[in-house]
Amino acid sequence: MSFQNMIEAHARNLVRQAIEKGLTVATAESLTAGLTAASIADIPGASAVLRGGAVTYCDEIKHKVLSVSEQTLREHTAVSAETACEMAHGARQVFESDIAVSLTGYAGPDGGGLDKPAGTVYIGVSDKTGTECTRCQFEGSRNEVRIQAANKALEMLLERVNRL
Repeated sequence: MSFQNMIEAHARNLVRQAIEKGLTVATAESLTAGLTAASIADIPGASAVLRGGAVTYCDEIKHKVLSVSEQTLREHTAVSAETACEMAHGARQVFESDIAVSLTGYAGPDGGGLDKPAGTVYIGVSDKTGTECTRCQFEGSRNEVRIQAANKALEMLLERVNRL
């Protein structure tokens, strides 16, 4: 199954299960630039689930829109677990959603050095029980990394919906 088909399947399951549970979701995206939110919006019935999404490509907007602290950005950089967690928490607050997912990373071809090469992505998920982050390492072209990241974010959202 292609990543596009997997994204559609995850988004379809997410919308269906969130509707059944009466839950809402939001996104905060950097490297994926709205791909995750758009994938959810592609599914009929998404308006009952998707509260909104923010594309926060630069640090200033991560801070102003999602309340990612300037200290976090300075000490850990925009591509870090700490930033992903603050982005997810901020999106949940801004969009008043039950669950929010965030993505920040290096799609390529450049990366953040040996410790964070191209394909490094941090995905945060936040709900009333807390916020957690997963570091992922994807392979492929810039677009392939973005698609894999969006797919993983949808998968993580779906897992969180199932836990609530």
